Amino acid sequence: MTRRVKIVLFDMDGVLANIPSSWEYLHEYFGVKEEARKIMKEYEEGKFDYIEWMRRDTSLWLKKKDKIHITELIEAFEKVELNPDIERVGIELHRRGIIIGIVSGGIDLLTRRVAKAIGADVWAANKLQFDKKGYLLPGGVPVVGVDKTATVRRILAEFSIPPSQSMFVGDSRWDATAMRIVGYPVAYGDKCDYLTSVVKCRIHRLIEVVELVDEIEKTGDCPSFRV
Repeated sequence: MTRRVKIVLFDMDGVLANIPSSWEYLHEYFGVKEEARKIMKEYEEGKFDYIEWMRRDTSLWLKKKDKIHITELIEAFEKVELNPDIERVGIELHRRGIIIGIVSGGIDLLTRRVAKAIGADVWAANKLQFDKKGYLLPGGVPVVGVDKTATVRRILAEFSIPPSQSMFVGDSRWDATAMRIVGYPVAYGDKCDYLTSVVKCRIHRLIEVVELVDEIEKTGDCPSFRV
């Protein structure tokens, strides 16, 4: 039997990890939250590109602390609470033969931990850069950026899965472009009204994604989770 859903792609921040943003988490950790908000506003006004946004954000941290080792950031991210359903969801989706992916505009150091917890088959996130001794450098590599469309298309092509047989689960406006190209765009929670016009289905607990997949396989639709 051909599955209607062959891959489920998740946003990370706010969905798999119980923080709104891994970038904001470090801004708060280093005490630069207000300065970072100003930089974000300038980015949204089109004053510079995403690479420059990464450079300015990481430079804020380095102004607070001259040397930041990778181990400090990893330890900081170890304190982030993950969604309590994450391991069970990974097991249940794999049991159904579904590929699990993460596409995050967040930071790779946290995404690596989250990917291990859910058993992700593939993941992508924006990457911080370090020198040979493991100390943070300004900037980074925008593997995903803020528009997740290209990354989602690349992953679907890698696994030879048509968009119609893919699902994306997200919770913010940054997920909207990716949601528009998958067959089953799913909102997690009620935090973003903007997604109402984009998604087909809505879940309120992560484990419901398994129930949603089962319903789609049985009926070809998601009436119980319809927006």
